[in-house]
Amino acid sequence: MRQKGAAERTTLQDARPLPDPKPVTLDYRHADKAHHLVRSLSGVSFDGVCLWTVSDEGRTLERLAADEQGFVFERQFVLDTLFPDLPSDKEADLEGLDAEDGRVWLCGSHARTRAKLAPDGRPSPDIRRRPSRHLLGSVVATEAADPAAYALPFTDAGSLRSRLRDDPLLADFANLPSKENGLDIEGLAVLGSRLLLGLRGPVVAGLAVAVELRLRSDGRIANTAPIRHLLNLGGLGIRDLTRFGEDVLVLAGPVTGADGPFRIYTWRPVRTKAPQEPKPTWAWLSAEEHPEGFCWLERGDRFGLLVVYDSPDERRIEGHRYTADWFDLTP
Repeated sequence: MRQKGAAERTTLQDARPLPDPKPVTLDYRHADKAHHLVRSLSGVSFDGVCLWTVSDEGRTLERLAADEQGFVFERQFVLDTLFPDLPSDKEADLEGLDAEDGRVWLCGSHARTRAKLAPDGRPSPDIRRRPSRHLLGSVVATEAADPAAYALPFTDAGSLRSRLRDDPLLADFANLPSKENGLDIEGLAVLGSRLLLGLRGPVVAGLAVAVELRLRSDGRIANTAPIRHLLNLGGLGIRDLTRFGEDVLVLAGPVTGADGPFRIYTWRPVRTKAPQEPKPTWAWLSAEEHPEGFCWLERGDRFGLLVVYDSPDERRIEGHRYTADWFDLTP
């Protein structure tokens, strides 16, 4: 009998179905390009007081304050002001977000893209470099008019892409386009002095990849080689990460644009070269929408997960308002 491979051991049946969600309104009135923002939310993080969000089609960071319906827009931060050397483009493709210890960490996808299909449907051979997507940095969460910000170099030595290309397992995927198993970062979580990045792609031999960077005492990223983690997520890639006590919740989904499956795993990161086996915990039974970003959020004496979706259904959008899902996971 053939022995099952790592990616075959985890099945959808191992995860519990998520409960019916409750609506949480994110109101972006007074935000610049609010009608565009609500259609492209890609990351959320709650710092205990405020909700932070990013869009994968813009170049801003938003802060929202709690109200009775959910959260309402409070302040917008322009990336080009925070990071003056960020290469120009229409979008920064922000995907990873985490607010921790007075800093808001941001990460672009660092992905390359294939040019649009030819009119007859043929794929283009043109693979585009997108340096505007190479942001990995943080902003000090203060009320200052010009908050301090820091980022790794966007290109060349010291940049995140340069560090990842030095990994022999990842090097060959660095120049492939996103959604075609190329390098594509979609999750970020900070655990003390550890900064974890989740990769939608590549999935290597059926295993998802996360990389760990060390943080110095001053909050900057240490000049050390990334630590690679291999995760058995049943052949899926990492679509987001969020802190869960000493663990990390992993939102897993297809590398491609396929309609699922989407699952949430619980992962306790350890130092090992062997594949790790996060616990399948919850799953979406329907893939009508693609979960894009999530964070842990307490509401009163209840706690659960706040989720935003890629290419959201029109029912979620009303002018400058977006209706997110909140799943009550209180035992």
